[in-house]
Amino acid sequence: MAIVLCTLFSLLFFLSHRVSLGEEPITRIACGSCYRPKNDQGIFKTILKEEPNLFLFMGDNIYADTDDMSVLEKKYNELLKQPDYESFAQKIPILATWDDHDYGFNDSGREFSKKNESQKIFLDSFRFPKNHAARLSGGVYHSAILGPKSKRVHIILLDTRFFRSALMTKKINGRKTILPSLEPTSTMLGEEQWKWLTEELAKPAELRLIVSSIQFIATSHRFEKWANMPKERLRFLTLLQKSKAIPTVLLSGDRHLAEVARLTREETDLTFDLYEMTSSGMTHAGGPDDASPSQIKGTYFRGINFGLIEIDWSKSKPNLTFNIKDIDGKTMSSTEVDF
Repeated sequence: MAIVLCTLFSLLFFLSHRVSLGEEPITRIACGSCYRPKNDQGIFKTILKEEPNLFLFMGDNIYADTDDMSVLEKKYNELLKQPDYESFAQKIPILATWDDHDYGFNDSGREFSKKNESQKIFLDSFRFPKNHAARLSGGVYHSAILGPKSKRVHIILLDTRFFRSALMTKKINGRKTILPSLEPTSTMLGEEQWKWLTEELAKPAELRLIVSSIQFIATSHRFEKWANMPKERLRFLTLLQKSKAIPTVLLSGDRHLAEVARLTREETDLTFDLYEMTSSGMTHAGGPDDASPSQIKGTYFRGINFGLIEIDWSKSKPNLTFNIKDIDGKTMSSTEVDF
């Protein structure tokens, strides 16, 4: 069943946060991941000063790592009662997806035994309406189309956990390394979600932001990434090609670092370069710089961070700026995406 957060669902969701986006263009979107409420150093206060139109919580929004649902509920309650977050959520609309540590265990996928129970707690915690389609289907994938007709932003939040096949791992030089899976049945999104994504990409908008909790472009590091399932990564790119994609960018978390990567149009056969901003480490960071040729030089940052996307609607196509900011709001890198 398609999980669509738009029109009535979108209105209900944002009203539940006591904020209405109205018909004004979306010009500032904040995003981040990897957050431990008890370790917060004031990052939500910093993000609030940026006055974003909304915030994208991109996974590892808490750290539970459990199959005890009472523990999971307790961890979410710690988030909801964290003073800075509570104040922030009353002022700024939040769209969220999950990653492994707030879904189940580290690197877990469809094999997680309590995934249905975990889904309900997630949806309740982020105030999904009782009649939201996500409650009638698997996973937590959903979308929102926001802004006036000529300046619509289509936000797609994928679920890379609920349907994902188990990973293949091996110790290399004493370190757990995830190996690429060439199994024809291996899946990242599952057929239900792939069908939904195909339908989403056919919807009209002027700009599309696709949130994946794990990195899509990166290929060189040993951790979770779309490149661990090459067939699924190619399927995603092929789907973008066939959809005659409007200006589209990717957003991801997970890595405890920030960076911007780019695949050129020659590499993807799209009509534009495909950019991905990773912003990860809202309370803890320090992930290694596993730079690949796709990483844009000067964008790697290993400190506590969040992302801020600025959208300029003054041209015939939207112009974006990816800002990676530190705990104090200082801009550590700024990358222009001109379509």
